Amino acid sequence: MTLQEVLDRLRKDLDIPKFYAPLKDKEYTEEEYQKLKEDLLDYYRNYVDNFEH
Repeated sequence: MTLQEVLDRLRKDLDIPKFYAPLKDKEYTEEEYQKLKEDLLDYYRNYVDNFEH
């Protein structure tokens, strides 16, 4: 998968139409994509959802 395909797929899978991340421009395997997606979801759960003032 190209970088653009990864970004497009993340936008669709995460339902974030304007999602962008500064990812490395390379060919991604399905395993790398799944790991990247899980890492993004973990980051969101741990740092965004649990943010306290």
